[in-house]
Amino acid sequence: MSVWSLCEHHMLPMNLQVTAGYVPNGEVVGLSKFGRIAQHFAGRLQVQERFTRQVAEYLGGVIGHEDVAVAVRGVHLCMSMRGVRMEEARTTTVHSGGRFGTDLVLSQQFLALTTGLWGAP
Repeated sequence: MSVWSLCEHHMLPMNLQVTAGYVPNGEVVGLSKFGRIAQHFAGRLQVQERFTRQVAEYLGGVIGHEDVAVAVRGVHLCMSMRGVRMEEARTTTVHSGGRFGTDLVLSQQFLALTTGLWGAP
């Protein structure tokens, strides 16, 4: 998922690529729910770290347990168009809970899928 938000430090846009994973426990979440959650939290002044945590915690509430992982890769225009002017700079944040925090294999699978989607090494 891709959402736009405004950095609360610089009041400049940031594009956030959001990847979410969860362990279903009998019931699955409709795909549009992920987009709505991300858009909801992107619709306010943000920092990427808080956005990542908010999406993960809210998703945990929706599914009823903490077996959730959210990774966000951001392009911050404050880095791209002003200051250091690093157009290729990306920032990655991850929030893992429940089994994603305790099961090394599950965590590695999520990170491998995430970095594969982003084309990162």
